[in-house]
Amino acid sequence: MPPLGFAGAVMLLVLVLASCGLPVFGGHKDRNVDVKSEPTVLVFADPAKVAGLSVATISSGTAKPHVHVSYPTLADAPALNRRLKDELAAKARRFTEKTQVREGQPVLEYNVDWDLTAAALDAVAVRLRESRFTGRTWVDSYRTLWYDRKSRKVVDSTSLIADVEQLSATVRRHLPGNSPVQAQNVVVDPELFDSLNFNARGDLVVEFDGQEASPGTVGRVAVAIPRKEADGLLTPFGRLARSAVAATVTRPLSKTMDDNPTAVSTMNGSVNCAVANCVALTFQGGPGPHTERLLKTLSARGARATFFMVGTNAAATPGVLRQMREQGDLVANQTWTHRDLTLLSGSMMYDQLRRSQHAIGVASGQTPSLLMAPYGAADARVADAAREFGLSIVRGDVDAGDVAGADPKEVAKRVVAGARRGSVIVMRDIDQVTADALPQVLDELGRRGFVFVTVPELYGTAQMTPGRTYSAPIVPATAGSTAGSPSSQAAPYVGSTSPQVP
Repeated sequence: MPPLGFAGAVMLLVLVLASCGLPVFGGHKDRNVDVKSEPTVLVFADPAKVAGLSVATISSGTAKPHVHVSYPTLADAPALNRRLKDELAAKARRFTEKTQVREGQPVLEYNVDWDLTAAALDAVAVRLRESRFTGRTWVDSYRTLWYDRKSRKVVDSTSLIADVEQLSATVRRHLPGNSPVQAQNVVVDPELFDSLNFNARGDLVVEFDGQEASPGTVGRVAVAIPRKEADGLLTPFGRLARSAVAATVTRPLSKTMDDNPTAVSTMNGSVNCAVANCVALTFQGGPGPHTERLLKTLSARGARATFFMVGTNAAATPGVLRQMREQGDLVANQTWTHRDLTLLSGSMMYDQLRRSQHAIGVASGQTPSLLMAPYGAADARVADAAREFGLSIVRGDVDAGDVAGADPKEVAKRVVAGARRGSVIVMRDIDQVTADALPQVLDELGRRGFVFVTVPELYGTAQMTPGRTYSAPIVPATAGSTAGSPSSQAAPYVGSTSPQVP
C-alpha cells in the first residue's frame, strides 16, 4: 500500500492495536474477541483447525541484512502457495540487494508474518504484515490476498469491491474525527486498498499502513464500513468472502498456562553427562514442512533435541509439538515472529516473548524455560524480559550453516568438525537441507561416541538461571570436582565470548 502521508503519533489507536493482537504493553485482549466499541477488529482463523496447513519460511540465516519471512501453505491451494512464495521471495531478494550494511550501524531487517482472516470451504484469506526496520524505527504495511477455492484463483483485495471510486468516497465519509488519515489522501488508487477484510458482524474493514514519518505508531490504521452500506460495494466474490469469514473457525479464547509444568524432556535423567560425551542438538525457526521428518530421524536413532520455535509456526502445528514432547524432545521459545529483540521497544519485545510463550505452552502443555534470541541478539533489556518469563538464554557454539541451497554433506561435515563434548549445535528447522543432513550428523557423531541430549541435560543436576546467557560448551563436573562446573559456564548477556549462532 502506498504512503498516506499521516503525521504525528497515533497513540489514540492503542485500543485498536491491542484488540488486533499487535504489540502493546500489558492489557492484552485475545485476537478473536470482537470489541463492540471498535469495529475494525478482525476475525482470525485458528490455523490449527485448517486441514492441510503448513508453514514455510524464507530466511537470510546468518547473513546481513536480516530477513525472516513466514507464510502459510495449504495442501489444496497450490496457486495460493506459488503466489505467496514467488512474491515474498522477490521482495526479500529486493530488500537484500538494495540494503547497504554499514559497519557500526543497526542491522536493517525485513520480517513478514501472517494471519488467516478467512478459512472456509469457499474462500481463504491470507493477511500479511510486512515489517521493515529502517535503522531508526519499524514500518509496517498490510496486504490481504484472497483465494477462491471454487475457481482456484488468487485475487487481490480490490476484487471484493465493484468500484474503487465509490469505495474511496465511502471511506472518506467514515473517517473518525481523530483519525490520522486525512480525507484528501484517500485517493482513487487500487493499491491504497490492498488489505480489505470483514469483522465478525460483516462490516467491511479497510486497513491502511503506518508511516515512517509517524514515530511511535506500530503500523495499523483502519476504517469500518457498516454492513448495510458495504452491501452496495461488494462484488459477488466479495459477498462470498464475507460468508467465508462468518463460517471461519476462530482462535479459541486465551487459555491459562498457570497449571502447565516447566518444559522438561520425558527422558531427562536417563544420561549422565558428567560421564557421557553429551552434545545438544538444537533446531530453530520452525516448526516447518520438514519437522516431522526430523522427529522421525531423531526417534529412529534414539536421539533427542531442543526445538526453539517461532510462535506463529507453533500455533499452527500443535500436533507436532505434542509429538516432540512424547518422544522426549524439548520445546523452547524463539519469539513470536523472529524479530531482532534489541531493535524493539519494551512493549513490542515483551509481546514477542509473551505470545510465543503462550502459543507453545497451549500447544504442548509445557511452559518453555529456554530462549534462543533471533540472530543471537540479546542485551540487558532482553535479559530482563527473559528473566520475567523464566527464560534462560541459549547460544550455540557450532553453526551447521544449513541455509537454503547448502549441500547436506557439507552441512554434516561442518557439524562433525565443530562438535566437542558439551557443544550446543544449532540447525535450522525450515529447509529440506537440514532434514537431508541430519541422518549423517547423527550417524557420524554417534560413531565417535557422542550422545544427544536436550540443552538442560548438559548441566546435569544444576539449574539454569532465567535471564542468564549460556553459550560455552558444557561439561558437568564429576563428583568432588569443581573444574568445569555448570555454574561456571553461565554468564550475563555481556559475559559470553562464544560464537553467537542465531
